Formats: sequence, C-alpha cells, structure tokens
Amino acid sequence: MEMAHQAHQFAMLGRKQLAIQEGIALLQSAQMDLASARASASAWGIVGVMANVTLIPLNVIVNSFELKGASSLYQVVVHELYGKFAKSGTRLEDGHVKTMLSLLKQGIVAELKRKAMTDYIPGVNILVGLAEDSYAAWQAAALVESGNREIAALAVDLDRKIRAASQQLIQLGIKRAEILDRLQIAARTA
Repeated sequence: MEMAHQAHQFAMLGRKQLAIQEGIALLQSAQMDLASARASASAWGIVGVMANVTLIPLNVIVNSFELKGASSLYQVVVHELYGKFAKSGTRLEDGHVKTMLSLLKQGIVAELKRKAMTDYIPGVNILVGLAEDSYAAWQAAALVESGNREIAALAVDLDRKIRAASQQLIQLGIKRAEILDRLQIAARTA
C-alpha cells in the first residue's frame, strides 16, 4: 500500500516538475520578448526626445520669419508645417505650464501693443516658444526615462520569478529522488 502511495507521489511530482519547466520556458520567452521590446523602446525613445529637441531651433526660425513676414515659398511651407505639426505649446502635456506660458505671452504681447512696440512681438514669440519647446523636450525625456524604469522593473520581476521557479524545480527534484530511493529499496526487499 505504501509503495503505491509513493509511486503516486512520484508521478504527481513529475507532473509538477513538467508544469514548472513549461512555466520557466514561458517566462524565459517573455524575458527575451521584453529584452527586444526594451531595445526598441529605447531606440524610439531617443528618436522622440531628439525630435522634440530639433523642434526647438525650428521655433526660432519660424518666429523670426515674422520679422519680415514669410516671403519665400520655403518660409510659407515651413510655417504651415510647423503650425500643423510642431507649433510651440502643442506638445505640452502639463496644462498648468501651457496655460501659464500662454497667459504670460498674451500679457507681454498686449503690453507691447499698448506701447506700440510691436516690433518686439516676434522676439516674445521666440522666447515663449523656446520655453514651451524646451519643456516639451524635457517631458519627452521624462516619459522615456519612466518607461525605461518600468521595463527594467518588469525585467527584474521576470528574473525573480524564473529564479523562484527554478528553485522550486530543484526542490521537487530532490523530493522525487528521495521517493525513488525509497521505491528502489522497497522493490529490492520485496
């Protein structure tokens, strides 16, 4: 009777070992996928940050057109593209900063118009646009950093789970070996 119970335990532990091995294989596959996603996210994160950074000088160029008005076809095209896709302030996620910079700009422009100093308005547009674009670039960098931290935490968690499952697999192997020894002793003495 005891031998049948031990044989049943031996088989049950074997099935558990198989399930754990399959789980480890799935976790390792997820780990490889995460490493690939991490590399891709890092590359696209750099592209996103650099895109925001390269828009900063574009602000100066576009707003400096206002000094004489857009006279060439190139200036008109750049101004239109910038207005639709990259205008300062359009990429800001923080509503408070966006509102504050907008109100600051409106106040300064209103005061310059009141004092008939409209020649200085493009300079104000440039400075406020630089602040908006710089803040948007900083936000993009912070988002990339946050994503990198999240992916790193997932990688650590996966590694921890793989180590724990491997340790459990070892423990099951030890128990199975002990049961096998008892079964072999019982078989020889029977």
